[in-house]
Amino acid sequence: MSTSKKQLIVKPEFNDFLQAVDEYTEQIPAVIRQTFRQALHNEYEGNFEKMEEHCRDMMISHPDNVEVLALLARAQLAQRKYKEAEETLREVLEKDPALNFERIEHGITFHALGKYHEALGELLKADPNEDYHPFYYSTLGNCYENTGNRRKARNAYRIEITRWEETGEMASPENLDGCFCNLIYLDAALSLPELSADLDLYRKFLRETEMTQTMKGHLANNIAYWSALLTLPAFRDPFVKFVRDVEQEGYLLDSPGYSIIASAYRAAESYRYHEDRNIDAFMESFLSAEAGDQNGNGSGSESGRAVQLAHEWYMSRCVDEYAQMLLYAAEQYPYSYARSVTFLEQLQILGPEKMRENILDRFEEEKLIKAGRDEITVELDLAYKKVRAAKKQPVYVAEGGITYKRSGKKIMPNDPCPCGSGKKYKKCHGR
Repeated sequence: MSTSKKQLIVKPEFNDFLQAVDEYTEQIPAVIRQTFRQALHNEYEGNFEKMEEHCRDMMISHPDNVEVLALLARAQLAQRKYKEAEETLREVLEKDPALNFERIEHGITFHALGKYHEALGELLKADPNEDYHPFYYSTLGNCYENTGNRRKARNAYRIEITRWEETGEMASPENLDGCFCNLIYLDAALSLPELSADLDLYRKFLRETEMTQTMKGHLANNIAYWSALLTLPAFRDPFVKFVRDVEQEGYLLDSPGYSIIASAYRAAESYRYHEDRNIDAFMESFLSAEAGDQNGNGSGSESGRAVQLAHEWYMSRCVDEYAQMLLYAAEQYPYSYARSVTFLEQLQILGPEKMRENILDRFEEEKLIKAGRDEITVELDLAYKKVRAAKKQPVYVAEGGITYKRSGKKIMPNDPCPCGSGKKYKKCHGR
């Protein structure tokens, strides 16, 4: 790729941009050169609809011009028209398979469509050293994660971070923050010794980055995301130390995500001191719902509400098991008291079936779903069945927090439930 095209992609200072446009458009046919320049100006200004309009005007007289088609694909990508962009880029690569940058864009488009194997195939065909693309390694890492290769994913994220470490360059603070989030998660999940050094490097990044509300939202989400790893004893101390640093630096002050700090401390304590009780899974999912509400867009965001409602749906399907957990949580963890008690009261008054109807109503009223009511019911039930199928033999929480684990022969549906309720297992915790 020429330096001028690279400058166009990384959005340089305006004077540098003008020079890059002059150099880049020399190869464009004279009859459409001015329109092509206007489209590049639209891209610089973020007016992608107008950019696409100019591209389509040029295609009337030059329908097979690869540069025009590639520019059109960029406009479509910027507007999240991923299916259209994929078709356009496929046409570009059919005309010129040697185009490296456009192949990277094709891989990124497949990734946006959730086609991770196809995305990985295109990204690995491309040469990232030949053409700079700001989202190559972050996308590659995510593709590796979604295709089950966590170590390669970790290495891809690290390459992007190393580039920033050595040159100070980054695609955007948000993109690099995402790389850090995933890198540290994988360091911990894979029990890698680099965890401590990578956390220190992330602290350096935070110190040098302007903490906009968007970045504060990213940071709060990272803490919530990492909390799922508190099941790993070796991760707890580094996690708590990092959260304490965030608190002392005041990164989340005046942010909707500030409450995640207290939630993180309590979650860490719950794992540290209550590992013998079957509350961990509930607290982990509860914390995720709490954090979802604080994703930087303000309390009650769509993603947070959807997580919370889906979680309540799940709990309503296994009432006896979760009722005891909720009561225990309300007693042990004050921050969850109001929500858990309110949920239990509604459940007792309405019953599970009516409760689920109300949850569906709330999905629709708050416009959290685009699918129809029947479709979301099917999706929630499928999710419930998958979670239940993946669960190990339950650990039962009885009064006083005493736990009962299965020992000996497997409990059959008509056997007495080991929780001591006097009911058959299939009518109690075996549902």
